[in-house]
Amino acid sequence: MKSVVIFKWAVKPEDIRVKIDGSIDWSAAPPWVGDDDYVAAQVACQAAGPEGEVVGLTLADGDVAFAAARGAGYTVALENTPLPASVLCLARTLAAAVRDIGDVGVVTVGDSDWEPALPSFLAGLLGWPALMAVDSVAATDGALRVTRRFAAYTQEVTVAGPVLLGVQARREEKDKPGLKAVLTARKKPVKILKADELGGFEAEPSLISLGSSLPETAPARLISGAEPERAVGELLQALRNEGVL
Repeated sequence: MKSVVIFKWAVKPEDIRVKIDGSIDWSAAPPWVGDDDYVAAQVACQAAGPEGEVVGLTLADGDVAFAAARGAGYTVALENTPLPASVLCLARTLAAAVRDIGDVGVVTVGDSDWEPALPSFLAGLLGWPALMAVDSVAATDGALRVTRRFAAYTQEVTVAGPVLLGVQARREEKDKPGLKAVLTARKKPVKILKADELGGFEAEPSLISLGSSLPETAPARLISGAEPERAVGELLQALRNEGVL
């Protein structure tokens, strides 16, 4: 089975810059490797099995050897991807890239806190079922036994591909690839695809910021407890003014 692991596709909002006029500058916020990406690579390798093939899929910005250092045979990098992009536009382009790779049985992707809708959009565009909160996978007799984890509970599901698996990391990566593995991974093939040629971004514009401002909240009111009876009266009056009582 051929599996595709999608990594380094989300932009981290913490890296944005707010200009003096309130507009947002995304130029210093490139795609970053998410906390779940290493698990996505592990699950992709588990799904492919020893005889299968694992392909990395990412945005062509900086080092693209992350998946290759964790078992992918080669990487497909998307160039000319406008950032920031709406989650639907990005999902359309990733779906087109998966079709271009061809004969894919499993796609794994991290459940990013910044763009939680992408796995669902991507599965819908591919026309595949999706399983979220995936912890691990085992290939058995042409199907996949998927383990999902919810807090202290686990669920096992048997599913046949093609399927999209949204994964969640429960801890930081412990056994990270060493320098030798990373250098070897950088020698693996990288196929470049032009995102603007795949389509998807012409359907709707990228996110355009119209400015930013602080939320409109009423100032907090402190009631002194030095005189309990008076404090109770002031509290009741404040609650009536707010419409609580």
